[in-house]
Amino acid sequence: MRRLLLLAVLACAAVFVPAGGAAAATINLVANPGFEDALHGDHATAWAWDCEPGASQLGAAHTGSRALAAAPTATGAGRCAQTIPVQPGGVYTLSAWVRGGYAFLGHDQGVAWTPPSAAWTRLTTGFTATSDTVTVYLHGWYAQDAFTADDVVLTGPDSAVRTPAAPAAPTAGETTSRSVKLAWIAVPGATGYRIHRNGVFVRSATTTSAVVDGLTPGTAYTFHVTAVNTAGESASGPAVSANTAAPYAQVPPPTRMVVGTPQAYRVFLAWEAVMAATDGYHVYRDGVLIGWSYGPAFTATGLQHGTVYTFEVTALNSAGESAKSTPVQVMTWQVP
Repeated sequence: MRRLLLLAVLACAAVFVPAGGAAAATINLVANPGFEDALHGDHATAWAWDCEPGASQLGAAHTGSRALAAAPTATGAGRCAQTIPVQPGGVYTLSAWVRGGYAFLGHDQGVAWTPPSAAWTRLTTGFTATSDTVTVYLHGWYAQDAFTADDVVLTGPDSAVRTPAAPAAPTAGETTSRSVKLAWIAVPGATGYRIHRNGVFVRSATTTSAVVDGLTPGTAYTFHVTAVNTAGESASGPAVSANTAAPYAQVPPPTRMVVGTPQAYRVFLAWEAVMAATDGYHVYRDGVLIGWSYGPAFTATGLQHGTVYTFEVTALNSAGESAKSTPVQVMTWQVP
């Protein structure tokens, strides 16, 4: 009768590994996952696990020095279980290494199993949490050979971390013909952000601003931002629309009236704005490109005191880069 019941259970059991879902944490949520910690000195009871009589930590280990060893009887399957806090709606993966007799690895919503084997076998199953706790368990089968289990791993959203709130609508700042700079308000608990363009993810950010480039001149785009942490990704925040600068058929004229104001280790540059410079300006020091500016001003840093530098500026738009401005020479202050 036990064998018929076993066959029925095996027919219904399946390994289920969900795809997609919230981002999983990298930590193992199982306490004493390798059965290394004992509740008593004789290692007859594993700490954090609730086991039927006959289970111990004296099995040959897959890793470490100990493993769960359980010998099923006619009335018991050698079951060991542990209840773990989880986050409702979180996607989790449960695995363990087993060998010996029939071995089962399960949780509140399903079970994986393997027939008897002298070799270590990895069982894997998964679920989406429907409450704030889940019970995971291992067991053999009634009156069958003993089994050994080790290295139980449960990964998924940590119950102590909640999915962050959706960010407020970002603001569109510096906009060129091929890029838009976005900024948004920080979300408490977020460790990063994901930027979406026209509903499609385009890049991640760890700060509260980012430049989305590779755009088409004279085109309208819609952007929204989501917040992420180890518990997962927030809902989509409100969107903001932005238009890239119109395309130009010709490069801008050269910049004029470049003026440099020195200090000991920096020079403040300013120049007359160029109407067609929709993509900003390049700044050169002694013939070498040193930076970009959206507006008609730039601060050159990292300079030596008492030194003469030559600066030139070019204007940019979708057609390309202008000729260089008339060079301006500036001497930084001499420090005694």
